[in-house]
Amino acid sequence: MGKSLGLSYKQISVIFNLYLQGGLLALSGMMSLVTTVWNLAEHTSCIGWFVMLLSLFYASIYVVGFVGLLQHYHLPMNYAFDLCVNDLERVAYKWHISYHAVNLVIFILWWITIVAMNLFVSYCIYNL
Repeated sequence: MGKSLGLSYKQISVIFNLYLQGGLLALSGMMSLVTTVWNLAEHTSCIGWFVMLLSLFYASIYVVGFVGLLQHYHLPMNYAFDLCVNDLERVAYKWHISYHAVNLVIFILWWITIVAMNLFVSYCIYNL
């Protein structure tokens, strides 16, 4: 994919693994707020307002986290890539597993699990 776009391995890794996946994670975290507002437009209740406040707090955690990710892994892309690899190697050392295993756990298993959880929470809120 990187070759077709004229991007290097480092560039496509930073764009996809950090920025795109981080942005999609933040969007999935904000879905609970969207579904709460959608429900409040149909029928207002005290529990609906409480859920909206919780959803606002929940969504703000994701927005703040994504902004923090963008600040930590800022451009240029070579710097962001090297910093990410350094962070993954440090985690691998602490967990006593390989760098590749940490990469798989964070960017595949955790990411899919958290996005699925956010969608499930949004589905539950929608069906309140």
